[in-house]
Amino acid sequence: MKDILTLVEEKLRSVREAEQALGTDSPQGLDSIDVTTAKAASNGGQKDGSKEDDQVAGKKVSIPVGALRPAQTEIIKEMAFSIAISQLLEGKFNGVDMGNIVSNDNYIMDGHHRWAAISLISPKAQVKVTKIDLPGGALVTTLNLYTKGKLGITKGNPGKGNVAEFTGNNFEGIISQAMKNGFEGEYPKTAEQVNKALSLIPGAKGDANRGKEIMKNNADQLPKEILPGAPARVQMPVIKADQVASVKTALANGEIDIEEPFSQGVKPVNESIFPLWNKIK
Repeated sequence: MKDILTLVEEKLRSVREAEQALGTDSPQGLDSIDVTTAKAASNGGQKDGSKEDDQVAGKKVSIPVGALRPAQTEIIKEMAFSIAISQLLEGKFNGVDMGNIVSNDNYIMDGHHRWAAISLISPKAQVKVTKIDLPGGALVTTLNLYTKGKLGITKGNPGKGNVAEFTGNNFEGIISQAMKNGFEGEYPKTAEQVNKALSLIPGAKGDANRGKEIMKNNADQLPKEILPGAPARVQMPVIKADQVASVKTALANGEIDIEEPFSQGVKPVNESIFPLWNKIK
């Protein structure tokens, strides 16, 4: 019969393996992870004496964009709108590959403006993402270990805007102004192009004004609650679309050391979370 400490050990390990990375379920920003740990962990999964403990499955899946949730607050309304207009004119929103990573609880790690843009067009639109079998908090920490230790990036991308501002009332002025005058910026469009795009929104049936109302309603429906404890965008992982496949492979092979036992140089975030575990090690 197993003694009580053995049973506790097994329970704590099962909880940690399901929910944690680096000894915590709280998402760790880039500044919270020291460089030594990041470098050691980014390729230490096969050097810790256990070949399978760090293996994390991942695969490309198709999912309604409305089922995805933001990991960060910083999303700019005008940018998302301009991207949405371009996607409508190009017919590239349903079935598009977003080229990003998503947690097993559907938090997106990057591509927030693309996500918001497609959501403005239709929450029912299917998008392709790479889903990793870790919850959002653990996945942020894991990807930050890779970002800092493997890619050598110590600061994430700066961000502006607020997802809480995505409401029909706030988009009323943005859309009306664009329908009248078009807009400048990274993806400039004429008023004629804006009206044509709005008429192409699913359900608009060729009517730009009807498309406008649908987009306003979609803005109201866009999920506003971000990943609990998520750091600011500048502290979030930086994984480009062409790096996603490599990250998925590294996780599947257990190359990133995120679970006990840890390889030399990897320091858990907060060992005191598991006092009994530390006692019996």
